[in-house]
Amino acid sequence: MRAALTTPTDIDLTWRDDRPGIAGHVLEFATDEDGPYTVLQYLAPQVTDYRHPDLMPRTTFHYRLTSYRGPTARPHVTERPDGIRLTWTDDSRAEDGYLLEIRKKDGERYDPVAVLDPGTEATDFVPLPDEKHATYRVRAFVLGERSNVVRLTTGE
Repeated sequence: MRAALTTPTDIDLTWRDDRPGIAGHVLEFATDEDGPYTVLQYLAPQVTDYRHPDLMPRTTFHYRLTSYRGPTARPHVTERPDGIRLTWTDDSRAEDGYLLEIRKKDGERYDPVAVLDPGTEATDFVPLPDEKHATYRVRAFVLGERSNVVRLTTGE
């Protein structure tokens, strides 16, 4: 992973991960190398860059990626007045959690939109207007290897 200061308070991150079977990455940051780290976003495997904008000036930020793997399943979708309810069977044995992934109509990839606890078998979701005709799936994910930690200090 690499980091670049693109404005005094914006950091652009880039990475490459060609390992087979990677389902995506968890991007985290901290202001101390030892943490605690905060999740910025769960990312689809096709995503290889991220902008962390509007950061505190003169502050050092540490970033790392953790890969994840895991099978997907199609949930049963029930329309509700205030959104949708998705249900599925928890067939996993040692997942770190579930990701609700969405592929928008005419979209080319699934993107994580919600992180759910291990053992979960249902969730409610309120789609945005451009997500009303999307396709949904759930992924039982297991966290994998961590990247190097990159460090960068913002400017004035």
